[in-house]
Amino acid sequence: MDDDTLAIAVRAHKVGQTKFTRRMAIIIADMADMKPMSLVWRCEKLGLLKRGSWEWFRDNGGITKSHIEEVRADLHNGSAI
Repeated sequence: MDDDTLAIAVRAHKVGQTKFTRRMAIIIADMADMKPMSLVWRCEKLGLLKRGSWEWFRDNGGITKSHIEEVRADLHNGSAI
């Protein structure tokens, strides 16, 4: 996913939200064929997320395999984003 498309995806997911969530990171990472950590770092570098966003996730439980599996299962089952 190129930088412009990534920016559009991040902004679209953040509309009406006050925080960038694990769920958002997982969904967009899947769309971009990236790992959530790499996605967050890239978004920080592009100024789409605040510097230190990944450290916040890491310090608050990270983005685990369990989180990823739960989000993917919700999407597969048609649950709301």
